[in-house]
Amino acid sequence: MISFPSEVPDPHPAIPMRLAVWPVAPARALGEALRAAGPVAGVVEAAAFEAAALLREGRVDLALVPTLDVLRDPDAFAVVPGVGLVGARCPTVRLVVAGSLDAVETVAFDPRYGQEVLLTQLLLREHYGAAPTFAPSDPAAPLAERLAHHDAVLVPADVPVEGAAGAPVVLDLGQEWTDLTLRPMVWGLVAARAGALDVGDAAALAEAAAAAAPADVTDEDARHYQLTLDGYALAGLDELVNHLYYHRVLDDLPALPFVEPPEENGGEADA
Repeated sequence: MISFPSEVPDPHPAIPMRLAVWPVAPARALGEALRAAGPVAGVVEAAAFEAAALLREGRVDLALVPTLDVLRDPDAFAVVPGVGLVGARCPTVRLVVAGSLDAVETVAFDPRYGQEVLLTQLLLREHYGAAPTFAPSDPAAPLAERLAHHDAVLVPADVPVEGAAGAPVVLDLGQEWTDLTLRPMVWGLVAARAGALDVGDAAALAEAAAAAAPADVTDEDARHYQLTLDGYALAGLDELVNHLYYHRVLDDLPALPFVEPPEENGGEADA
């Protein structure tokens, strides 16, 4: 006599995935929120500029990828719908200005922060009518040394600037973007490699992000960030795409590869 199990094993069991997030408070909060979703088994930290490479090399299954990286090469990614790191503060860098903004002629920068450098160029041009020269510089050099040779410096957000000579002005790129567009900045999108994310897993991740309370971002940053792409966040994404297209950073208006059921929108959603 043949006996049958009471439950039939799933022929396509969910494969635990590893997620990479940036080593900053709001990104960590996003990682914790997505850890609650079934597909995510572990969360690791990596700099924003390393995220896309980690995916390409197969070292992680999901990553918080700078939005610019996805916009420049949408065919390389499968993006979780409704999830992102969105906010009116820049989580990665700050612009430190030695003098007045209308006198900025050179900006020192770390070339690895491509999204933030491009945003700085855009904001200085549109918000302040400035078009300074951008000069790559050693990110390990002391801030005072870099300010001695340049009018402004893009520095990591955790680098202290208090007490720097000359009482420099510190600009937050997220606040500048919000003042310019009246929309928050979409700093990063959660993505997998193209074709590597199941629709059901994407839906579970989106539900986990939507269920995270704003306070989960940490008490200090809760009012500046959100973990979902909705309402003003989607409008902010539209603003970013339009600005990048206007300034010829993008050759066209890309369709972002959101992973969604085919019956909803054919599997893709326009930015």
